[in-house]
Amino acid sequence: MACKEMKKVLIDFSNLGSMCGFGEICYNYAHHLAQLKLEDMHFVFLVPKEWVGHFGDNVDYVEDEKKYRHSTSNLPKVDLWHSTDQQYHYRSQSKDTINVLTIHDVNFIYEKPYWKRWRYIWKLQHRIKGSDYITTITNYVNNDICNHLNLYGKKSQVIHNGVRNMAEDSESIPSFVKDPHEKFFFTIGQIRTKKNFHVLVQLMKYFPDHRLYISGDDHFDYADVVRDFIAKEGCGRSFLTGKISPEEKKWLYKNCDAFLFPSKLEGFGIPIIEAMRFGRAVFSSKCSSLPEVCGKYAFMWDNFEPEYMAEIIHNGLDGFYENKEQIEEMKRYAYEFSYEHYTDEYVSLYRRLLDKK
Repeated sequence: MACKEMKKVLIDFSNLGSMCGFGEICYNYAHHLAQLKLEDMHFVFLVPKEWVGHFGDNVDYVEDEKKYRHSTSNLPKVDLWHSTDQQYHYRSQSKDTINVLTIHDVNFIYEKPYWKRWRYIWKLQHRIKGSDYITTITNYVNNDICNHLNLYGKKSQVIHNGVRNMAEDSESIPSFVKDPHEKFFFTIGQIRTKKNFHVLVQLMKYFPDHRLYISGDDHFDYADVVRDFIAKEGCGRSFLTGKISPEEKKWLYKNCDAFLFPSKLEGFGIPIIEAMRFGRAVFSSKCSSLPEVCGKYAFMWDNFEPEYMAEIIHNGLDGFYENKEQIEEMKRYAYEFSYEHYTDEYVSLYRRLLDKK
């Protein structure tokens, strides 16, 4: 019996090293793919210069260079090219290459002013048209695309994000935590308008025994809005911490009384799954993808009225940590979003598409 021809699959990891969620997804997916030794496909990683060779010699590397943005003729010939996000710089122009595009969200439809929105729509429509197959990270995103864009008859598939296992990571108490035994609420994310973090500050008057830590990249203009709320309504117990280390993040997840996530726009919502894995009570808005990702394991806010939100937290925390069986069920659910599963799903998709070639 003849051996099956080995196919070349290029994965665009050009966002490696970036501080956004794309960078984290690229790193974890690349790490898991590089461990595979398959008889029917070989992987080529498109990476920034400093990442060439980082994942070992089981894969080939192509350095991300600006010259390829004008012509991809010098790139290696591959059978399948996977653009891992919709902001890619270039891709294969060969008619013999299957192009897969992953779309993480179309938040620009809600965030950008009308005159800018159409430029983003036009660009994404062009990229969809040039793709053979579309994947999205949630059913919410898939439905959003169908409602606002034209798929040109292309097939699409939902593959939920993987979430890195932090269980074996080390941890450390952040310097801004003065008492490791204090009660506190925690949230994390880029400090951008869509995260809606200022509404959490307004809750603190209902929780005189708690502190609130809002962590994440705070160079955005919205951070000043949050600081103003902290100064006026933070009760001296609300803090915008800026970026934190992975070790600090783990400690905050493990020790918070609850994880609060009032975001208005999410393609997925990785912090929710991270908090659930540590057995913490999660409180989330019902906006965008969050009901889908939370499943039945989070307490959901219908609106952002402070007294109502505080009541949901008080009621949700009442007896939560005594229900060990429910917490273990929640953890099992959260661990379903693994990179092992994510990688298996994509490899199966590549194989299915290549078999039709």
